Amino acid sequence: MVWRAILFVTAFTVLASDGWLVPRIKRQTVVSSNAETSGNADTIETDAMAQHYKTADGTVGMNVSSAGNATGANSASIDNQATGQVSDTQLNATGNVGATGANSSSYSEINAAVYGNDSLLSNSQQGNAVGTGDTAVLANGGGQITQGGTGSVLGGSQIGTAGATGSENSLSEVISQQNLTWNTLLAQLVGNAVAQGLGNAQANIDLGSGNQENGIEVNGLISGWNDNGGEINAETHGNATLNNNNHDLNGQMSGSATGDGHSHIVGATNLQSNSSGVNNTISMFGDADAQTDPNGQSAIDLNSDSHIKNGEGGAGNVNLNASAIGGNKDIVGQNGAKVNDANGGTLAINYGSVNGNGTENSSGSVVLNTNYTADGDAKLESLADGNSISTNNQNSSLNVNNQADLNNTNGVDNHGLASAGGISSGENSNLTGSGQLVIDGSGTGGSSNMEAFGGGNGSSAAETNAALSLIDGGVPRNSSVQGSVSATGDKTSVHSISTVTDQNGVQTLNNYQHATSIASGSSSSSASNYAVLRKKRAVRRKTARLGPLFDMLF
Repeated sequence: MVWRAILFVTAFTVLASDGWLVPRIKRQTVVSSNAETSGNADTIETDAMAQHYKTADGTVGMNVSSAGNATGANSASIDNQATGQVSDTQLNATGNVGATGANSSSYSEINAAVYGNDSLLSNSQQGNAVGTGDTAVLANGGGQITQGGTGSVLGGSQIGTAGATGSENSLSEVISQQNLTWNTLLAQLVGNAVAQGLGNAQANIDLGSGNQENGIEVNGLISGWNDNGGEINAETHGNATLNNNNHDLNGQMSGSATGDGHSHIVGATNLQSNSSGVNNTISMFGDADAQTDPNGQSAIDLNSDSHIKNGEGGAGNVNLNASAIGGNKDIVGQNGAKVNDANGGTLAINYGSVNGNGTENSSGSVVLNTNYTADGDAKLESLADGNSISTNNQNSSLNVNNQADLNNTNGVDNHGLASAGGISSGENSNLTGSGQLVIDGSGTGGSSNMEAFGGGNGSSAAETNAALSLIDGGVPRNSSVQGSVSATGDKTSVHSISTVTDQNGVQTLNNYQHATSIASGSSSSSASNYAVLRKKRAVRRKTARLGPLFDMLF
């Protein structure tokens, strides 16, 4: 529906004081309005209205609105636009929504008005899709108010997307709202994506509003899979508010993967605020892989929550828990945060791994927690533990590693590396190991431990080692222990323990080796160990990385 009008008064003449006829032209006022809406779906409702008027006191105004609602199986879309003008004041808005999924709905509504020097624009979109398999929503639009006399423009574009994939359930949703008057801009965005599936699932959102000088953005992506059709859950949520130059952003993600054999989870969120050239961001990520024998069990959980307001400190937490049960296991996890806010810049990266080999089922786990507060304080906790068990004269081996790195622009440069390893042989053998690091702005600490047993009929042997390398404010502290033990004879037993701890420079160690042998002919037992404390040298650390998904997205 289109309405257009031009109000004017034609030229006429008046008699001047000198007797000449002088033409006199009255000011012209241009008024126009245009509303259009269309849709595609099983059921569609559309509405468009345009009005202009002039009151008895000479005030000229206009009203324009357009709305559409679409629902259907598999897809639903609405295309919506409205424009209006009174003299030098122009308003224009678009609001397009598309949804795909078994049950889809799209809604868009635009309302705009001008009354004299006052103007108002409201723009709302909502899309929702629910079903199994793939669902997706795209809401794209925005509005502007332009004052021709000043050349000033208020408003900007707005976009929201959500997508999810899950064989059991999938949901995608976007809500977009923008309200403009000549003096205020309020934009609100909400995105949700949830998926459950067998074997794999994925969820993602992207939200953005504003312009290069005043804009907000929220991103979230989480994906998981299991080789043997295990249960996968993935969800990410975000919301953002732009109130003139005040920004408030929130992001969450959570995911889990459980099943036989091999499981994987990767996820990241990003919140970004740009106001008058000042960029504030907080990004959280997590990445884990847990692999064991085909008949073993693996499980991963990843959870993150973050928040930021422009001009203030952000806050966030990301927690990762990965575990496996089986004879052979390989677990690797990493998480962290990258922040640029009123407190400065911070990079925190957490890592842990467990690798074990044996013939019998045994467990291993990696737990990582990275926390960042609004005061600019970051804390990393890295825990890893596991065990390996073998029978029938098969060897057991186990390696446990932890790493944590924290840097910020205020001078914090703290790092930690913990490692423990061992191997055991004999008729029956087993190892148990653990590592822990706690790194924050005030100091570093950790522990590393490995214990091995071997024994039974015939010979047995064991080797263990443990090490800590810590850097606190650029100053390194190192400690390590290692030991070996062996026995030969008809019946033997070996036991080896290597442990080091360091809490802000207070170091302890335990290096214990013991062997026994019983034989009718000849037997032998031997034990040896070695330790190093406080040797200050450059610490060789694994290169910290942000993770593949983090690198791709941000």
